[in-house]
Amino acid sequence: MNTITFNTELITPQMAKALLESNTNNRRPKSPIIMRYASDMQKGLWKQNTAEFIKISKSGQILDGQHRLMAVIKSNTPIIFQVARGLDDNIFDVLDTGTSRNASDVFKIAGVKHDNSIPSIIATYNKIKSGKMYNIQKHDRLNNSELLNQYYDNEEFWQDVAKKTYAWYVSFAKLLQPSIIGGFYAHFYELNPDKATTFFSELSTGINVSNNVIHLLRNKLMQDRVSLRKMQPILRYAFIIKTWNCYVSGKSLNVLKYDTQRDEFPTPIK
Repeated sequence: MNTITFNTELITPQMAKALLESNTNNRRPKSPIIMRYASDMQKGLWKQNTAEFIKISKSGQILDGQHRLMAVIKSNTPIIFQVARGLDDNIFDVLDTGTSRNASDVFKIAGVKHDNSIPSIIATYNKIKSGKMYNIQKHDRLNNSELLNQYYDNEEFWQDVAKKTYAWYVSFAKLLQPSIIGGFYAHFYELNPDKATTFFSELSTGINVSNNVIHLLRNKLMQDRVSLRKMQPILRYAFIIKTWNCYVSGKSLNVLKYDTQRDEFPTPIK
């Protein structure tokens, strides 16, 4: 049976370096946080009795405390910390920390390729599929662990979505966020795989466009880029869905519009 220990330890820069070197699951460092911590340590302003533990798993992984250890090295200042050792490795995604571990951190630690984009793509896909495109409540969102499990349920699919999303994102001069492109593509793909791929190819490149409403949407998004008054997210979502519906049904429009007060929010069709 594994024993969890709680001790007060003086962590020197050399010790901090050794702990980080043995840790294979470092989160992406946030330089401003490290600099702030290091400055406080050098000036003697660091509060040492806050009950904020450096948390180390039984396999040697730093579950919480990476930025503090990096600051010790940066400041070249020994600091007294409360240290918890022997914790289970699988609790990294539910720890409540001073610098909250976001979904990208969790996916990176799990070794998922495209960890920057896939969590937000899946989260956006969930919003679209649920029909809750705006004003979504916190309790309706999946936590980091649930998002990771959803990814593993269809790993190959999400990797393919992320790869195509990035290509379309670049082709479209980054006018739509990857989360929006990927989220909508994933949902449209479920409705009509063939049309979903050609729809986003035409939308992102403007080449061989087969429906005039795609041109209307492209123009709206390009105008929004240079406009001082940015388009509301709900309008952007509605325009994408309306354009998709026209594309699938072969319908043309003279004007692409949506009235948030009068019009019912559109539902994607097959």
